[in-house]
Amino acid sequence: MMKKIYLLIKYEKNKQLKAYILDLSRSGMGLAAISKLKEGLAIDILPENKSLPKLQAKIIYTSKLPRKRYNYRMGVKFINLDKKQQGNLDKFIKKIERRGKQR
Repeated sequence: MMKKIYLLIKYEKNKQLKAYILDLSRSGMGLAAISKLKEGLAIDILPENKSLPKLQAKIIYTSKLPRKRYNYRMGVKFINLDKKQQGNLDKFIKKIERRGKQR
C-alpha cells in the first residue's frame, strides 16, 4: 500500500480543506477529504510533498466514503496545466509507479 500523500485544497479565495490522494493520472486525481465541496468548483491543490507541483483543478464528482475521517471522495480534473507543470506531474507519477513495483 502506498504511503498517503496529503494536500491542502484552497477554494473560494481563503478557505482551505485537507485531503489525500487516492489515485492519480496525467489528467486528474481522486481525493479523500474531510468535507464535501461542490461539483464544478475550481480549486488550487497545494501538495505537502514538494516533488508534486502546485495544480489547479475542477471538481468533477463527489461521493460519500464509509469511514469516520476523510469520508468524502472527490474526483478532480486538472485545468490550466503548463508544460512545466505537466512535466513535473509526469515525473511524480513515474516515481510513484516505481515505488509500487518495488513492493
